[in-house]
Amino acid sequence: MPILSRLRTTAAILVTGLFLTAAIAADQPAPLRVNAEMLDGSRFSLEHGRGSITLLSLWSPDSLASRKCLGELQRFHAAYESRGVKVVAIATVNDAPTLRAFAAKRKLNLPVAMLGEHNIGPLPEHQLPIVLVFDRDGNLVASRAGLFSYRMLEVLAVPPLMKPVSGTAAQPG
Repeated sequence: MPILSRLRTTAAILVTGLFLTAAIAADQPAPLRVNAEMLDGSRFSLEHGRGSITLLSLWSPDSLASRKCLGELQRFHAAYESRGVKVVAIATVNDAPTLRAFAAKRKLNLPVAMLGEHNIGPLPEHQLPIVLVFDRDGNLVASRAGLFSYRMLEVLAVPPLMKPVSGTAAQPG
């Protein structure tokens, strides 16, 4: 077998192996772990959101894009809290006094927390804000990095809200 043919065969096997590994990993991703400390001192983890649609916005007061999106996030929280969507704005900065002053100055009335232990990966400021939407079973169902609008939050969070709760039949519309 000529060397060029063997190299092609070896490359094809390696590429196939990489795709299979990626496919297996995609079928069973490690569950996301996000822990945070609320500004009132209580703890937050994704387990607290089980049974509800949970929308997390990871942001930084140092990020212009994050600051621009907080108003949209607050409007969404006000509109969807009574419909069972939990919204938490989780800052990547761990400075409670600064965040309290920031939230007070901007009259934020949505839950604000400081990011703790997580397995999301690096959160570079230029990618913030990052929105993560979890279904009632705690599965990540949607995400977005960068600027977002109220309408985009609806696009991300309303479809899982419309799905019937596990173990119940769909209600006629």
